[in-house]
Amino acid sequence: MLLPDWPHGYALGRMAQRFFQPLKVALLLACFTTCLALSLFALTREARREIAHYPSPDGSYHLLLMQGERDWRGFPFSIGWRYFFYAGHESHDPTYGHHLDFELHPALAGYFDDDLAAYARRAVVTWSDAGVSFDEPSGHRLFVPKAAYAGGR
Repeated sequence: MLLPDWPHGYALGRMAQRFFQPLKVALLLACFTTCLALSLFALTREARREIAHYPSPDGSYHLLLMQGERDWRGFPFSIGWRYFFYAGHESHDPTYGHHLDFELHPALAGYFDDDLAAYARRAVVTWSDAGVSFDEPSGHRLFVPKAAYAGGR
């Protein structure tokens, strides 16, 4: 006989079960919390993808249309992307310059979010001494005064 025949063997098993049950629950809760945190991180991570690039005629300034972070304002029915314009000296990966959040209106011109690059190609960008203007195909207009982006601001 390898194990002694304990009179309270069943009671020891119940004690072990009571001891390990909270550990099982804690382990499952820790796994769930970790999965939830990783999912939220992946969903809220900023994409910073360039949609369109409009250089000035002399090449010293650039207007970039960029995709930013997730737009949770329509949750739970729609989760889209936020977009912003950058005007400044940098031609890629803007960090120092003038950033401006902007809501595009592709559906009003018959485009959808998956065809945003084609929509941006139809936009008219005009550089002048006063600043730069972005005219959407839907008729909306964005104007950035030169004082806002000249000098790297």
